[in-house]
This record gives sequence, structure tokens and C-alpha cells, in this order.
Amino acid sequence: MKLASPSLPSAFRTLSAEDVCAAAAEGERIEGALLRADLSGLVLDGAEFAGVRFERCRFAGTDLRRADLCDTVLENCDLSGAVFRSASLRRVRLEGCKGVGADFSESGLRDAAFAGCNFSYANFNAAKLRAFSLQNCDFSNADIAGCALKDAAFSKTRFRRANFYGTLLRGVDLSDCDIAGIVLSQSLAEIRGATIHPLQCADFLRALGVHVKDGF
Repeated sequence: MKLASPSLPSAFRTLSAEDVCAAAAEGERIEGALLRADLSGLVLDGAEFAGVRFERCRFAGTDLRRADLCDTVLENCDLSGAVFRSASLRRVRLEGCKGVGADFSESGLRDAAFAGCNFSYANFNAAKLRAFSLQNCDFSNADIAGCALKDAAFSKTRFRRANFYGTLLRGVDLSDCDIAGIVLSQSLAEIRGATIHPLQCADFLRALGVHVKDGF
């Protein structure tokens, strides 16, 4: 699956946390900027970012509800506990980021690539995920229930005990992912049409009441 990559400017202007607060307060769109700042705890509800590069930024507990991030890259950032509820993220790339417990519920992500990220315990409930890629990530115990998922690619990602209730995984290849203990409906409708490894079948058979015996 090919994602549309972020379109970034050839040169950036460096902004501080104070600059971001001032722009957000005035309702100004933040464009063509490079940030290496601590944005923890800031209220940036509805803030708009375009062509922005975040490097080693901290967003711990930052309120980004209804924010709009377009053509944006986040590298080695800490988004733990950040709130992106009902936010829109388009053509975004996250590399080496930590987002433990972050809230992306009811958000929309399109052409979004996560690589080497830890989003365990994150909340993506009822999110719209289109052209959505996860590679070498940890989404253990994440809430990915009730999502509209389309054109997704997951590779070498941990989903241990993640909640996929009501999220259809048709067409998704999970064969090299850790899906032990994922939460599905009783009918297992979510997993129909997905690709899994033979060694991953035992958990689903047990859920159907089939006794799996080791050995021959």
C-alpha cells in the first residue's frame, strides 16, 4: 500500500512554545515551522498545523482536540496523555514517538504512517483510519474499537490485548503481528477476511469453543 507522503517546505522557520501559543490564540495557522519545544499541558484546541516538523517535542497532557495537522512529521516526540479527540491528521508521519495513553478517539487519520512508535494504552475508539500504516510499533492494550478502517497495513506490530471490538479487519495482513489476547466480538466477525499465521489460529479456535491439543 502506498501512502501519500507529507509535503514539507525546503526551509523551516524555528518556533518556540510561546510562538505556538500566540498563534493558536489568534487562530492563525502554523505553517512551514520547525519545533523542538516542550508543549506539555498547553491548550491548543482547534489549532492548525501545515508543513510542520516536530523534533523531540513533548506533548504530555497537551489538549489538541479538534486540531488539524496536515503534511506534518513528528520525530522522537512524547505524546503520552495528549488529547487529539476529534482531530484531523492528513499526510502525517510519526517516527520513534511515544504516545502511551494518548487519546485519538473520534479522530480522522488519512495517509498516516507510524514507525517504531509506542502507543500502548492509547485510545483510537471510533476513529476513521484510512491509508493507515503501522510498522514495528507497540499498540498493546490500545482501544481500537468501533473504527472505520480502510487500506490499512500492519507490520511487526504488537497488539497484545488490544480492543478491536466492532472494527472490521477484512483485507488486513496480521501474520507477522502479535495479536495475542485481542478483544473481538463473540462471533469473531472483526477478523473475517483478515490474513493470519497458522500459529495465531489457536486463540480464535478456543474462542469458538474448539479445544486445541498440543502435539500429535
